[in-house]
Amino acid sequence: MHNKTDELLKSLGELVQQTRSLTMDQEELGKRVGLSRSTISAIERGKGVNSKALLDVLVFLGLSGELLAVIEKRQSLEGEQRFRKVRKTHEELSNDF
Repeated sequence: MHNKTDELLKSLGELVQQTRSLTMDQEELGKRVGLSRSTISAIERGKGVNSKALLDVLVFLGLSGELLAVIEKRQSLEGEQRFRKVRKTHEELSNDF
């Protein structure tokens, strides 16, 4: 189970590194998002970090749009399913004892 999580962290880290390295070094990115260089390095190496730190980096680098679109689509679909549920009517019991 953790294998998929590790793969996702590694893929995100590689994406962050590729995008970041086009315009700045780890220290500059850290300063811009309020994180240490070591946290940026951990993200890029696919290590587990605080979820807010990871999301701050993704947002700053412009990598969060597609992720947000998937989340919103999934929420919309689940919301439609939730409203389609109908209460079952209760069967009236006779008073014949």
